[in-house]
Amino acid sequence: MRIVVVGSSDFITGFQLAGIKEVYEAEDEWKAKNVLEDIKDMRDVAIVIIPKRYAYRIRNFIDDWKREKGIYPVILELPDMHEREKYEDYMREIVKRALGIDILKR
Repeated sequence: MRIVVVGSSDFITGFQLAGIKEVYEAEDEWKAKNVLEDIKDMRDVAIVIIPKRYAYRIRNFIDDWKREKGIYPVILELPDMHEREKYEDYMREIVKRALGIDILKR
């Protein structure tokens, strides 16, 4: 099973540094939608990661995909650098609950 990341160059870089090799650069949501249409036909993709702001703008496409494909692949919508401040505390709380400690403690 593969993990695929679609987003701007800033968004995908962090995932590349984390070792995810299958990344697709898309500088706007419409280019991302075109890439997602290709990914939709791939059989061994387990997780697709996209920026939350892209997903918001192509919500109908993503919802149709989820209805058609079911639970796989899992589509993760994550905040990018444009949304970081808005979601930083939320993400921090998720990490804290998952690990039991606040690794981002300042």
